Amino acid sequence: MPPTITFSLISHTNAGKTTLARTLLRRDVGEVRDAPHVTMFNESHTLLEANGQVLRLWDTPGFGDTGRLIKRLRQEKNKVVWLLAQTWDRMTDKPLWCSQQALKNVREEADVVLYLINAGESPGGAAYVDQEMEILSWLGKPVLALLNQTGPPRPAADEMAEVEAWRTELTRFDIVRGVLTLDAFARCWVQEDHLMDVIAGLVKDAERKEAFALLQKAWQTRNMQVFAQSMTALAELLTASVLDGVEVKPQSTFHTAFKLVADKMTALLPGIVRQKMELDPELAGARETMVKTLAERTAKATNELIRLHGLEGESGNQMLEVSRDHFQKPQRVNESIWGAVGGVATGAMAGLWADLHAGGFTMGGGVLLGGISGGVTAYALARGYNLVRGDDSRVHWSRDHFREQVRLALLCYLAVAQFGRGRGEWQETTVPAVWDEAVNAVIDYQQAAWEHVWKLAVEKGGMPDTVHREMSRLLHDSTITVLRKLYPTVKIMG
Repeated sequence: MPPTITFSLISHTNAGKTTLARTLLRRDVGEVRDAPHVTMFNESHTLLEANGQVLRLWDTPGFGDTGRLIKRLRQEKNKVVWLLAQTWDRMTDKPLWCSQQALKNVREEADVVLYLINAGESPGGAAYVDQEMEILSWLGKPVLALLNQTGPPRPAADEMAEVEAWRTELTRFDIVRGVLTLDAFARCWVQEDHLMDVIAGLVKDAERKEAFALLQKAWQTRNMQVFAQSMTALAELLTASVLDGVEVKPQSTFHTAFKLVADKMTALLPGIVRQKMELDPELAGARETMVKTLAERTAKATNELIRLHGLEGESGNQMLEVSRDHFQKPQRVNESIWGAVGGVATGAMAGLWADLHAGGFTMGGGVLLGGISGGVTAYALARGYNLVRGDDSRVHWSRDHFREQVRLALLCYLAVAQFGRGRGEWQETTVPAVWDEAVNAVIDYQQAAWEHVWKLAVEKGGMPDTVHREMSRLLHDSTITVLRKLYPTVKIMG
């Protein structure tokens, strides 16, 4: 019969073991309360079954009253035998009873001990950590220290410094074979894969090592499948968005372009205050239609990510509010366009980028090329503009607006992929600055590639299959690059 590989999850009481177990298992188990000794018995859960192999996780009662226990143990010649032979009432002496159950499990079941540490406490600041490490040393099983309750995501350098501080603190205990961050509330699948890599080096028995290698491969394959399916959901969202468009009457185009230039010419005159451009009613209706469609698609994609990651809950109507906040701008022309029109008026510009909707719309590609003199009339400008793509009169999302959609899609993925099930149902939270910085840096670096995809869809009339293929490839590469920025010490497949 193939061996079962077993992890024992252990810590001081009320450190979040069951919460982490829920996150790793991708399902609700046990009871979670902010109280000591909520878990009273050793509870066995199957983490993964693959190729006839079983990976098992034990959630154990927390250590309690470690100071009193360590004093008693130090007086005994055969410490472990004495401890396990004692009979403590689980009601009248709950701390010692729970400690005994946890240690029985480690001794009898564990291949590797996952010792959870409250990272909110500084290294050396909690005496019970040293005492519990001393007790675990008598059992001789390899220990991985996992930092939990690390708080909001921070720059990688800060997190690495925290890990190093705890590693230095625990070096005097030979049983400690590594220190990793694995927060029950905000772990990411790449951290889980890293945990498996480290554990692979701790399993020494040849038969068990072979069994674990099969389990590890299955674990990583499952994670990569979820990643690939997540990228498919987001690529479909972005492809539909970049190909989206609403037909408007040609005269609406002429009217809007005429008014655009007329208003800009007026704005160039001394003493005249720039006025907001009144949006054509037809274009306003197109905007409302596209915003609603985009919000519905975004909610659907987010809910698919939630399902793929084994979470509960859904984005619901909140995504409509997000779209209104992020995908609609005031009905006015961007500042960059004022400068462009000024260039046309003085004959100093060879082309005009005309965004017909300040919320990010573009008409038929939106670029007018060719020599334009200062004497061009507004009507000629409108006519020339309309001829960029012949009779195309569809309103599209602009290049800059599409970039914002890409940014929000990547942030949405991070929010779901790093949402620990131990937190309960999915809920939208504030985007950590470190995520925003990483995403913006990657999009900026790949700006030319994203512009190519946008132009392929909007200006070149690319076929949907071609656009989707390019979108999928680029989104995959961008997301992997973002993850590597956030987790520079972790080997990430892909």
